[in-house]
Amino acid sequence: MVAVELINYTFFIVGHFEWRFVKLFSYGAFLGVVITLSFRSVLKKTSVFEWRPRNIWGLAFLSTLTMSVLMNLLFYLPSILQEPDSAAQMFSFIGLLGGTINWMRYVGVWVILYFMYHILERARKTEEAKLKSENIARVTELELLKTQLNPHFLFNALNSIKALVSVDPDLCKDAIVKLSELLRFTLHYDHQALIPVHDEIEEVKKYFSLEQIRFGSRVHVAFEVDETALNRLIPPAMLLTLAENAIKHGVAKQSGECHLRLIAQTSSNQLELVMTNPGSLQPVDSSGIGLKNIRRRLYHFFGDRASFNISEREGIISAKIEIVAI
Repeated sequence: MVAVELINYTFFIVGHFEWRFVKLFSYGAFLGVVITLSFRSVLKKTSVFEWRPRNIWGLAFLSTLTMSVLMNLLFYLPSILQEPDSAAQMFSFIGLLGGTINWMRYVGVWVILYFMYHILERARKTEEAKLKSENIARVTELELLKTQLNPHFLFNALNSIKALVSVDPDLCKDAIVKLSELLRFTLHYDHQALIPVHDEIEEVKKYFSLEQIRFGSRVHVAFEVDETALNRLIPPAMLLTLAENAIKHGVAKQSGECHLRLIAQTSSNQLELVMTNPGSLQPVDSSGIGLKNIRRRLYHFFGDRASFNISEREGIISAKIEIVAI
């Protein structure tokens, strides 16, 4: 500021250099530092930057004008004290207006930068708080979904074992062992947000083995799994939920042999998981707790890149999960 005004005054206004110009403009710079710092200390004690943007920028203009008028008056004070006769010219309307506008060039830039910094900082903190709140809500909802899924799975599995208690105690014991292994899985998956498809399929095999104790030889399960799909990540117990529904809404409601099929394959960057079972699609089939959990968990982890649909064709129900990799 000192250099700019010194060059402007020396070469374009009076046409020669004087050391008093340096002192005068250094004094002006000192005034600017003191007044702007004082203004900042006052603002920091208020909640100005929580106002509406229109009001904030209105204050910015008034602040620029006020500080410029004050600096203009104080800037010429030493000259007036040395030359009292020059006061009338300096304090004329034109003199005050010109001096104020001149100071507004510097004060205005400082005010704009200072206000812009705080407005952007407030926006950043607001966005951070919003993201933090959304993340907390997301984690809370996911934990709630998991707590819903454990009782849901346990209820279905115990129903399967209940049928064996009086029919075949030995098979019932074997079923309880398999159930304990599955429960160990459901108790530990809380520690992982996503697991490989391979690990999930191993648990599904245990579940079908458990159900085959109950239903005997009339249940036939086929696994069609591509090697490329085994290491893709999915939310835990997702395929297990599809397997439960295939038994509950397919095998349990059918007579005679039932053929179930689990498909895991990839196409380009898309993972496709399909569980098929015989049966007739009813409205309730797609609105249970387990299936709602699938949709909500897929959305939480993958957003619009994942989908879950159930359809029926020629007496075969297909539950399909599709996940597009980034």
